[in-house]
Amino acid sequence: MKQTWATTSVQTLPTPAVRFEPVLDLATGDALGMAAELPFCFEDGPSFGPASARRSESNSAKWVADRIGEISSVAHEFHHDHRPIIVPSPVAALANPDTALACDARVRRSVFCQQEFCIEFTDTAFAGDPADCTSRVAHFRRHGFRVSVDMRKSWQTPLAEGMRLLIDTLRVDARNLDCDLLMETCETAAGAGILVIAENANWRDADELGRLGISAGTRLRTDA
Repeated sequence: MKQTWATTSVQTLPTPAVRFEPVLDLATGDALGMAAELPFCFEDGPSFGPASARRSESNSAKWVADRIGEISSVAHEFHHDHRPIIVPSPVAALANPDTALACDARVRRSVFCQQEFCIEFTDTAFAGDPADCTSRVAHFRRHGFRVSVDMRKSWQTPLAEGMRLLIDTLRVDARNLDCDLLMETCETAAGAGILVIAENANWRDADELGRLGISAGTRLRTDA
């Protein structure tokens, strides 16, 4: 008699793809929000070979909207309550006129509101015409979103005067603060009411950072 063996499949819950890094006030240690960390980035250019299999989305507007959906789900499920949430976004999403509307529609299907998200673009996204960049950022603001600038790797694009009124946060890497241009940018941003966040800063440097207009940090270090 032929014997058959029953097999049982065990399904395990996947680890959340999104992680959060708290944004802390350098003076008080209070949480001022969170920065979402995504396991992959949007590919602005064409991809071939194995890389193309990982590229599930080619539309930058939909890509950001989908990430907001994932972030909303994880934040709600695991009770991550600090707001706003910084959402890293590709350069192409700023140029895409549909991004703000797509994000707005996705947020409306969640338990959150638009003001709880800070859409972040890298410094290079603002290298074009200042008036055009300001107009694109204003479009996000009209839909209720906050906007952040990531200067952790590049800080060559000056923030136009009109842009400073629309930006909520600015992120820098504390290890690059020996650059005069970056220090000047931090001071200018803080003077315009922008929250400047330093990554990889040391708690003991809070006073010195404060003189540069930097009042918050992520991935903060303690004395050895």
